[in-house]
Amino acid sequence: MRFYLILTSLLLSACSTLPLAFEDPHITKISYTEVNADIENNKNTLVRWGGVIADVKNDENFSWMEVIFYPLDYYGRPKINKPSEGRFVIKSPEFFDPKDYAKNREIITVGVIEGRTEHITSSDSSELPLIKATAIHLWPINYRDNYYGHCRFCYFMQLFW
Repeated sequence: MRFYLILTSLLLSACSTLPLAFEDPHITKISYTEVNADIENNKNTLVRWGGVIADVKNDENFSWMEVIFYPLDYYGRPKINKPSEGRFVIKSPEFFDPKDYAKNREIITVGVIEGRTEHITSSDSSELPLIKATAIHLWPINYRDNYYGHCRFCYFMQLFW
């Protein structure tokens, strides 16, 4: 029995986990569509959203990141095989190094909805939800290529999630 307990612990620890900031119990599970439809009633709501980086801009006081929104899977990774629901903008006092925060990198953030803001990349005049980030996590570039090869248990579990 002890052997199976140790084996199970090792298999579960092999799966990637997020920093504690992403497990905050105050995070509201609210969809992009709900927020986009009624941004005023959702201001100051703590959310955990993710997606793929579209662009990054650094100003003197803040950095801005436009993200293509994707729903998150059980582990907090963007489900890039699902349709995108839209875009949102992350605002942070941290400097976003364009080398690290490059276009098409997968990301997850925790932050408070501040309202709406203009696109940071295009001349499109539509407004996007604005998230003031409290935590940001970049997923490794090549984890999708080798993730399941290193974690057979995670591969097995992914079949059922």
